Amino acid sequence: MQLKYQQVEQFLLYQLKNGDFKEGDKFYSEAELKKRFDVSSATVIKAINELVSKGLLVRQQGKGTFVSRARRGKLVKFFDLEKDNDADETVTVLSIKREHDPRILKELNLASINSYFHIIRLRCSNNTPVQLHHTYLVSEYFNQVALKEPSYYESIYEKIRQDSGIDLFSTPSDETTGILFPAPQQVKTLLQLQSEQQPIAYIRRHSYLFDDKAIEYVESYKRWDYFKIQIKTV
Repeated sequence: MQLKYQQVEQFLLYQLKNGDFKEGDKFYSEAELKKRFDVSSATVIKAINELVSKGLLVRQQGKGTFVSRARRGKLVKFFDLEKDNDADETVTVLSIKREHDPRILKELNLASINSYFHIIRLRCSNNTPVQLHHTYLVSEYFNQVALKEPSYYESIYEKIRQDSGIDLFSTPSDETTGILFPAPQQVKTLLQLQSEQQPIAYIRRHSYLFDDKAIEYVESYKRWDYFKIQIKTV
């Protein structure tokens, strides 16, 4: 038996292959698909993501989803290579606060009356601090349990999938990486950098739901000696 998202995907695939949409046409909105199939946002997002991964649809931030003009293309995969794949890793939640900083509200495309939850986590490899994460999570997807038990969000994506049925590992995202030098003092302290001459990788990422609605914005800082990216065509 097919899952709900597979049923939605198959119907949409039929429409695309049957010529109901032309290349470059704007595709259905999330609201239209939810109403048409009487399913949840998570189901719609999963179906659309499958079609995006097949190269049949493309997303344009702030505009929506469109039928691909180039149905076939070369895909690439990015690999964040670790210094030691067999290392003993731990994640510690340092703090969780409700905030409404205008800079972050802008990154999340939220109005000034809104707020979000700021989750700070430190990842260690064999007891060495490797990466500092600042996750800004839209309030409606935050579980209040974490205010009493911060460790609840040691794995944020797993908890969001558990609580909301949304798989942030496969939802659309954009990410930029740069090098910071010198490192901010707080980052230098938490990552235990011994020298002023050590740069760090600074990574910014937005994760989106369907129709380009942001669910999280992340700023993370990673030690230069643990940072390596590999790109492969598939």
